[in-house]
Formats: sequence, structure tokens, C-alpha cells
Amino acid sequence: MRKLLLLFMMQCCMLFVAAQEATDVLDAAIKKIKSDVGIRMNIEMTIYDVDGGVMYTDEGSLLVDNSVATKKERYVLLLENMKIWCNGTTQWNYMAQTNEIYITEADSEEAQTFSPVYLMQLYKQNYDCSLRKEGVYNVVTLMSNNEDNEYKKIDIYINGHNSLLDKIELSMGQGGSTKIAITDYKSKCKFEKSQFVCPVKEFPDAEIVDMLP
Repeated sequence: MRKLLLLFMMQCCMLFVAAQEATDVLDAAIKKIKSDVGIRMNIEMTIYDVDGGVMYTDEGSLLVDNSVATKKERYVLLLENMKIWCNGTTQWNYMAQTNEIYITEADSEEAQTFSPVYLMQLYKQNYDCSLRKEGVYNVVTLMSNNEDNEYKKIDIYINGHNSLLDKIELSMGQGGSTKIAITDYKSKCKFEKSQFVCPVKEFPDAEIVDMLP
């Protein structure tokens, strides 16, 4: 009985250490992003159906502003068919297919799901964390332990040499998945405040869907 108890305690300890190593990797990558004044990432996004077939592809750029004057995260996602502006208070989401602009609070869950830092911090919200090695990458896997979570699993690929985020793969709870790959990463970028506000006048025919309280 004592041997079984000791074995169980050792296994629990090993799982705790492994989870801590995984969160340490994530925290280092988050710190890397937040420590930079401004970042420009070129990205490729691919959405897969439940059978693994490609449903949709898009590419563009993601700008992240961490300037000293910014109290909340500001970012811009500019894809061919979807454009998102977030100035830390308000988010504008333009969908080309429907020609609509959705306006929400930046703190809303819907708005934050487009932030890489938000996704990397989900280990604090009903996800179990593990770590594995794949070549030069530290791959952190977040497994949902709550059926209400939007994502069943999240794989985060981080370069082991410089702690830079390389790729995020999101497995949806209802099936299907999304892969976001970073093809280029530029640091120490400087942006204007206006870049993080939707230029509504450039979309004169778009329907405005105001979801602000």
C-alpha cells in the first residue's frame, strides 16, 4: 500500500513539474512579446473542417503595440477577407463576405480571441498544460477540462532558441481546426494611434453592427 501511495505521489509530482515547465515556456514567450515596443507579424491562416479538409485560407499581417503609453493591448489584424482593429478600448471587426463591421468592447471574450497573448494565457482558464519537443520548437499543448470552452485543444509552437511564437493550432470543441502560422516577425516597430482604429469611411457601404453596451 505504501509503495502504491508513493508511486502515485511521484506521478503527481512529475505531472506538476511538467505543467510548470510548459507554463514557464509560455510565460517567457508572452514576456518576449510584451517587452517589445511594437511587433509586425506576417501570418497565414488556414481553417479545416471536421475531416481535415481545407475550408478557407487567408494571409496578411498582425500589428501589436506595446508602447509605454498603452495601458491595454492594441493590435490590428489585416487579412484579405477579414480586418480587425483594437485600440485597447473598442474593437472593430470587418467581414468582407457580409460587408459588415461589428463593434464590441475590447475586453469582451469575442474580441480577445484574436489576440495571440490572450490565447497563450488560456492555461489559466480551465486548461491542462503539457510540453513536448519537436525539433527546435517547444510545443505547449493546452487541453480543455471544461466542455464549455470554445477550444478543445490548443497547440502553441515556440522557438526554443529565442522564445518567439511561431504557430498556433486551435482545435474546436465542435470539430474542425484553425492553424495560424507566422511567416515573418519584425520587432521594434513604431505605429501611429490611428492605425488601431477602424477607418469606417473607407467602407461606406458596410452595415454597422454596434454591440457596445
